[in-house]
Amino acid sequence: MGTATMTAVLGAALDLVLPRDCAGCGRPGPTLCPACSDELAGSALDETGPVAPVPVPAEWPGCSGTLRYEGVSARVMKSFKDDGRRDLTDPLARLLADAVGRELMRHPAGGGPVLLVPVPSDPSAVRRRGDRPTLVLVRRVAHLLGPAVEPAPVLTMARRTADQAGLGRQARQDNLKGAMRVRTPESVRGRPCVLVDDVLTSGATLGEGRRALRAAGSGSVGMAVCMVTPRRSPPPALPFRRPAD
Repeated sequence: MGTATMTAVLGAALDLVLPRDCAGCGRPGPTLCPACSDELAGSALDETGPVAPVPVPAEWPGCSGTLRYEGVSARVMKSFKDDGRRDLTDPLARLLADAVGRELMRHPAGGGPVLLVPVPSDPSAVRRRGDRPTLVLVRRVAHLLGPAVEPAPVLTMARRTADQAGLGRQARQDNLKGAMRVRTPESVRGRPCVLVDDVLTSGATLGEGRRALRAAGSGSVGMAVCMVTPRRSPPPALPFRRPAD
């Protein structure tokens, strides 16, 4: 079979299994159409420094993010997480790698690589989705950043929790309190970590993951996300600010 024929056959096969519409607007075409790509770029955070939800959770160290979670960016993330759009892995991983890179500058490590720790997924979500979306991103980020980082899916759920989507800030914190643990504490003991999630909302998930890592004896724990949730009330400013020194 010639090269041209093989290419045509593979293209036809891919048409059967890969999405051929824009994840941002649903129109037929590439994974992200030019208009949605432009809107995604326009949702970049105004500041590249560490951010925090308001009110700031106790002992919040700051978190690096890249985009606001709204409009096209929110639809893209939901498509990746809930609709199986793994063709979005590379663009989302590049956004996350940008945030992780800034955390590495904030928490420089001496010696070995920094552990990239994805927040754990609820077991029922893993069964429904067939994989762990945040772990998928972490592995791609590690490939992009090279030997400075090492994927480390060491966190697991210690107990069942309610779905965070319908909960307020305090309820989210109560729901997750003591809910995570490190499978093998010796794997993180003394090691610098960057804890990774897809979206920062109340900070409850990242805060609990950081607590579990520190309880297991980790070194410094930075935090990075692709996106942060903006205020839903009229003021245009994000409800995130630099933590007080």
